[in-house]
Amino acid sequence: MPISTYNRGVIAAVVAYTYWSLIPVYWKLLVGIRAEELLYTRLLLTFLTCLILLPLRGTFRTFLAAWRDPVIIRQRLLAAVLISGNWFSFMWSVVNDRVMESSLGYFLCPLVSVLLGRFIEKEHLGFSRWLAVGFAAIGVGFIVSGANHFPYAGIVIAFTWAGYGLAKKRSQQGPLVGLGMEVGLLAPLAAALFLWTAWRQPLTLAEVDGATLGFLSLVGVVTVLPLILFAYAAQRIRLSTMGMGQYIVPSVFFVLAIFYGEPVTPPLLAGFAFIWVGLALYAFSARRTNPVDDSVEA
Repeated sequence: MPISTYNRGVIAAVVAYTYWSLIPVYWKLLVGIRAEELLYTRLLLTFLTCLILLPLRGTFRTFLAAWRDPVIIRQRLLAAVLISGNWFSFMWSVVNDRVMESSLGYFLCPLVSVLLGRFIEKEHLGFSRWLAVGFAAIGVGFIVSGANHFPYAGIVIAFTWAGYGLAKKRSQQGPLVGLGMEVGLLAPLAAALFLWTAWRQPLTLAEVDGATLGFLSLVGVVTVLPLILFAYAAQRIRLSTMGMGQYIVPSVFFVLAIFYGEPVTPPLLAGFAFIWVGLALYAFSARRTNPVDDSVEA
C-alpha cells in the first residue's frame, strides 16, 4: 500500500528528530578530542560532504551563483558564525559531561525565538507568551541557584540556535546550498586554526585510537543527513507539526544526561519544571493563534 506524501513527511520528521536526539551518543564516542578540534574537523568534513551532495541533488549551479551575490554572502556569514558557535557549545557540553546543560539550551530555544521575534522582527507577543518567557526565566534562575557554575553552554546554545533559525527564516537558499555556503565561508579559517593549534601544542586527534578516528570521519554525514531529512519533511507537513516535534530532542537529551550519571538536584528539577510550564504555555498560545488541521496533506 503506497505511503502518502504527508505520511512520508511525518516519517522523515520523526527520523530527523530521533536522529538529533541521539546525537550525544555519537559525540560521546569522541571523548578525548578537544572541542575546538572537533569543531574544525566538523566544519571541514561538512563542507566536503556538501560539495559531494550538491551535484547529486542538482543544486551545484545554484550554489556557485550564490557566491556572486555580496548580500547573500553577508547573510550566510552571520548564519555561519551562529551555527559554528552552536556546534562548539553543544560538542563542548557533551564531551565535558554536561548533556543536561545542552538539554536546557534546546528547551529554551523556542522561548528565545519568541524574544528575538519581539525585539528584532517587532512581532506582538501577547500576555501568554510573555508569561511563558517569564516561567522560563524563573526556571533558569532555579538551575543557576542550585549549580556550582552558570550554564554558559546552555545559554549560548539557546541564543545561537534561535538566532540561526531567524537567519534561515530570512534566507532564500535551500538548506543544502545555505549550509554549504556557511561551512564554506568558515572552512579556510578552520583549516588555518587547525594548523595553528597543531603548531602550538600536540593535537588530541593524534592520540586517539583508529576506531575513534573512524567515527570522526563520519562527522560530515552525521551533520548533513538530518538536515536533508528535516528539509524533506518541512516541504510535506504542517509547520506546527514540525515545531512540536522539536521538543523530542531536548527531552531525550535530559534522559541521556541521567543515563550518563549527571547529577539531578531538586533545584535542577524545579528549574526544568518551570521551563516545561513555559513551553506548554508557548505551545498553547501558538496553537490558539495559528490553528491548523494536520489531517490535510501538504
